[in-house]
Formats: sequence, C-alpha cells, structure tokens
Amino acid sequence: VDGDGAEATVVVKNPCNFPIEFYSLDFDEQYLQEEKILRMALGSKCRKNFFLPPRALGGTLPREVLEDYEAQKRLKAQRAELKAMAQARSRAEAEAEAEAEAKAMGKAAPAYHKAVPFYPEPMVKVIGNPISRAVMRHLGIDPAAERRKARQRRGIVVIVHGPPRAGKTEIAATLCYYYDAAYLSIDTVVKEAIANH
Repeated sequence: VDGDGAEATVVVKNPCNFPIEFYSLDFDEQYLQEEKILRMALGSKCRKNFFLPPRALGGTLPREVLEDYEAQKRLKAQRAELKAMAQARSRAEAEAEAEAEAKAMGKAAPAYHKAVPFYPEPMVKVIGNPISRAVMRHLGIDPAAERRKARQRRGIVVIVHGPPRAGKTEIAATLCYYYDAAYLSIDTVVKEAIANH
C-alpha cells in the first residue's frame, strides 16, 4: 500500500539456492527517525540533495545533527511550557476579574503577577546549519576561524535607553550575552573621553 492508498501485488520467483530478503524503509525505525532528524535539521529550505560525512555501517548521524535535534526538541518543550504558563496565567487573571466583579462592594486582593525570565541561548554557539558544521568538521575546517570571519563581515549595534530603574543594564547584558558583543555604557565612554583630554 503506498501513500495514496493504492495496493499492488508483487510476485517474486527465486530460481536460486539462497533465500531472497526484502527490506522496506517504511518499516525501518532507525531510518524513519534519522529521516525526521534530517528534515528538522534542513528546516524549510528542504533541498533534495545534500552531503553528509561518510559513516561506518550501522553508525549514527553526525553529532552536530543529533545535538541540533536535541536542542530543537528542548526549544519546542520550552515553548510549550511557556505557552501553558501563559494560558494558566490568563485563566487565573480571568478568574480574578470575575471574583473582583463579584466582590464589587468589598476590597479585592491585588493581582499577583510573575515575570517569566527569558534566557536565550547565545547565537554565536551555532554557525550555519548542523549539516554544514558536520561537513566542516569532517573536512578539518576550523569553525572558530569561520566565526571570526563572520564577525568581521557583519556587526550589530544596539542602543538600549529608557528611564532610570527600567532594567536597561539587565537588558543590555542579556543582549551582549546573546550576540557575544561588547558592552559599552555611553556615560562611561563620555567620562573616559573627558578624562583623557
């Protein structure tokens, strides 16, 4: 039975002394799992042909591809957890509003809000897709050198401003960690420039 639901009958005759074995990728669990991992690694840019480093018979996919798959699974789980937390919070807020309306004459307790911290993984840990990284490792290309070249080709400047005690320093530190960038305070730069002249 194929994907369209059509059935076919195959007749095999064996004139030889040795048995004939049939192998179907549709029933090979390892193949199906690796196919799923590779599709996730390629993303929406699904190319028909790509190269992977050679592997021994019965070996697994390159570690870069497997690590990327595990990271994608963790990210998906984190997103699901954050979505569940947001839904629970909105339900709690709706219940609190209904309770407040019911107790219109009395004082209602203040709503409790909890900020969910966001800790993104740094972008500089990953250069290119996992298949490219696996091929680079196989060919002996140093990804650190590629990273330095990438930094020289492009840059980013982010200016974080706002009122006092708004969390600018924390946001700037998180962005610096995320982009592996230098942190400069404009006040400090101006003070150093004045002191040096």
